[in-house]
Amino acid sequence: RVDYERIQAVGPDRAASEWLLRCGALVRYQGSPKWQQDYNGLPTGPLGRYKIEAINATDSCIMYRGFDYLDGLEHVTDIKLEKCMYIQDECLQRLSDTSNLQKSLQKLKIISCGNVTDKGILALHKLKNLEYLYLSDLPGIKEKETTFRVLQQALPNLELELDLE
Repeated sequence: RVDYERIQAVGPDRAASEWLLRCGALVRYQGSPKWQQDYNGLPTGPLGRYKIEAINATDSCIMYRGFDYLDGLEHVTDIKLEKCMYIQDECLQRLSDTSNLQKSLQKLKIISCGNVTDKGILALHKLKNLEYLYLSDLPGIKEKETTFRVLQQALPNLELELDLE
């Protein structure tokens, strides 16, 4: 469950970092080449100093319930969801509905997330600044041509890379 008091106390980036790392994801902060993976090694310093720029949720247990942590993130440009068994269409819809992500997110990779269907991919149409979308090993996608045509019309600047059977 989301700890809204914690978000208030430490700021959205710190609270989201804690949630993501607890779930097994990695975060990278603005200005740093290094991925943060150790919860106990989270950087300290002035409130709001470390802004999450990228999230790598490979093999993590992130799920819809925690997505409120993403609301306050203003600098996330890159998200990778790989082998996330709890990621489903509602999660992608929630991602697309997050106004800060609509502005900042440029790169999204969705790989081997078995619960994602065409509906979830179509939901991404609100991510107006998305420049690159990579989709691979998504057996739930059945209407490939239609789904990708609709998404491409909604996001004309999107580079769509597919590795689907």
